[in-house]
Amino acid sequence: MLFLALGFTALLILGLPIFLAMAGSAIAVIGTGDIPLGVVAQRISAGVQSFPLLAVLLFTLAGALMNESGISDRLFALTRAFVGHIRGGLAQSVVISNVFLSGISGSSVADCAASARIFVPQLTKAGCGQGFAAALCAASSSMGPIIPPSILMVIYAWQANTSLGDLFWAGIIPGLVMAVCMMIVVAIIAAKRNFPKDGGMSSARLWITFKEAFWALMMPVLILGGFRAGVFTATEIAGVAAAYSFVVGAFFYRTLSFKALPRILRTTAMETAVVLIIVAAAAPFSWILAVEQAPQMLVQAIKGLTSNPWVLLLILNVALLLLGMVMESIAIMIILVPILLPVLTAFGIDLTHFGIVLLINLVIGQLTPPVGVLLFVAGSVSRTKLSDIIREMKPFYVALIGALALVTYIPALSLWLPSVFK
Repeated sequence: MLFLALGFTALLILGLPIFLAMAGSAIAVIGTGDIPLGVVAQRISAGVQSFPLLAVLLFTLAGALMNESGISDRLFALTRAFVGHIRGGLAQSVVISNVFLSGISGSSVADCAASARIFVPQLTKAGCGQGFAAALCAASSSMGPIIPPSILMVIYAWQANTSLGDLFWAGIIPGLVMAVCMMIVVAIIAAKRNFPKDGGMSSARLWITFKEAFWALMMPVLILGGFRAGVFTATEIAGVAAAYSFVVGAFFYRTLSFKALPRILRTTAMETAVVLIIVAAAAPFSWILAVEQAPQMLVQAIKGLTSNPWVLLLILNVALLLLGMVMESIAIMIILVPILLPVLTAFGIDLTHFGIVLLINLVIGQLTPPVGVLLFVAGSVSRTKLSDIIREMKPFYVALIGALALVTYIPALSLWLPSVFK
């Protein structure tokens, strides 16, 4: 196991992508032992032969269709009409819009790109500052993997062998907690910097924007309602979301061109390939850790430190936040979840609850340099300097870590809805 860890670290230092570092170190360990190299191919093949992983492709496709069809634009217009009249209302509408977007796309990157494209120019023109605008769009999009549907939930449910339906219900309240924490930060900043109001509230404007956004708002209702009624399985929901995005964009809003489909499908294939190649490369890596009994060793090591599950969660939160600064979210999940499952079981921690805690840690990692993908997306789309975004991110870090603490130590925030909808 030491050889595996050293090889993995060395390959990362040399600058290899994470999937090559995992596969390369696993091949090196197997090649120096008495295990046939054919095991590598077998483990890689077995690692991606899972029906639930089909949802990753379909949710990615749904997000791409959503952005192309202008669904996000209509949601933004509705939330702006709803809260634009309060101090800093335009900034608050970014957070509220991303609550709705999270219930459609399941991808923080897609939500961040859509938000930054629309809101950064508007917020900058309103005098809120380009750096603040980009930071707000990046932070708000972190709800994407928490509020269902979620690609990261699909992967965690597959790894932890837990109910994806329970995870979907479990993410709703924590996602709203994150939204409230960020809205409090926005309200404080808006008051201190005297952000403008976006005119008075108009019932006519609200009704018009609601009608235009109606079909977009129905997607979360269709997904969760269909699942609750037993019409769709958790995996089938992804296909329904993709089909619904296409129908709404092509036939209701008529903004989705059939000529754009080949480009959308290519983009979807490339984004899905990035996820699945990490899943495939991690299979032999995780297999070696299991053979070397790394999970059992970790259980004993942690029991030597503490027997308190709350202290364990604190340790895991700190470790995950640090890892999120230097590693990609999916790689962290695929490497650590199989190792942590025996630890969580030994300490009596609910796997659904921990799944939400893990996801919040991972999305905070997407906002922290040097591997803060959401910072780069917001900066690239809005053409904002990374240093300006990071400077404005500080209060949002406080808000999100506060939300993480609440969700970690109040398990009912994650577990109440799954218990209601059993």
